[in-house]
Amino acid sequence: MEHSSPESPIRTPRARPITRRTLLGTLALGASALAGLLPACGELPTNPRISVLLAVNELLPGPHRFPFTLVDGDGGLVTGANINVRFVRLIGERDEFRFEAPAREHVAGASYDHVHADGTVHVHDHSRSYYLVSDNQFEEGLWRADLEVEPAFGSAYAASTAFQVGRRTSAPRVGDAAPAFANLTSRDAPNLESLTTADPPLPALYEHSIVETLSRAEPFVVAFSTPGYCTSAMCGPVTAVVGSLSRDFGDRVRFIHLEPFDLNVARTEGRLVWGDAARAWNLETEPWVFVIDASGRVAARFEGLVGAVELEPAVDAVAGPPLN
Repeated sequence: MEHSSPESPIRTPRARPITRRTLLGTLALGASALAGLLPACGELPTNPRISVLLAVNELLPGPHRFPFTLVDGDGGLVTGANINVRFVRLIGERDEFRFEAPAREHVAGASYDHVHADGTVHVHDHSRSYYLVSDNQFEEGLWRADLEVEPAFGSAYAASTAFQVGRRTSAPRVGDAAPAFANLTSRDAPNLESLTTADPPLPALYEHSIVETLSRAEPFVVAFSTPGYCTSAMCGPVTAVVGSLSRDFGDRVRFIHLEPFDLNVARTEGRLVWGDAARAWNLETEPWVFVIDASGRVAARFEGLVGAVELEPAVDAVAGPPLN
């Protein structure tokens, strides 16, 4: 849905300062613990039942997407809200305002008809709403995002979350060569269930290996996500988005879904350990989606929740003529 335009953003007065020492000591406590330590923005009351959860684990200096969700005390998503976000850099005892922008609400995921052996059909809905602020520059250091929220029902309220922008990332960056990996495909496995926890699995996502696609100089999208073992509720929607786009671009771009964890260990021992593919790509979090151009380099990368509104332009940018 559309929200307030950049030309007429909701104005949020400057919040009280919070020290670097306090944040460094509390960033690891989680959203609920931080809620009592962060200052309220403006004159709006805070809502103690609302937590701001970032949908990424890392933010790098420079232009970076800022996806997040609002979760109520019962664990439900807050959707349909108009949100303006004021970004403040925390330097010592000072708050330094950097920029503000409206957050746009998007949906990551898709719905699929699942046909059972007896012919009955039911719909699998793998979707999740999220809010996104994009096209803004972040500097390395400590930050706070002050939100002014106008919910679909009820009174407006304020919410805040602290986060850190750092230079470290282990995952391939834009411009890096995509790591070659000989992942198993549907040609190598007895069934799709041995390759994925997606329900239902989309066969087109398991027909190609990374190493073969690189050798043919074909553009591709690779998603590292685990619908069956995800603890963040992000993996199913992200896998569904990739599957949906494969229907539209599959004749010009290859699409590959890989489980980041070792499925054999997860299924037999109940432990989540990184699989060979995730280790080859130096991943430390999931889900991730990478868009690779025909030269074999990373053209775009997305951590956490990502919808078609973000991913489709990146895929379209690398799509070439029809593939054999």
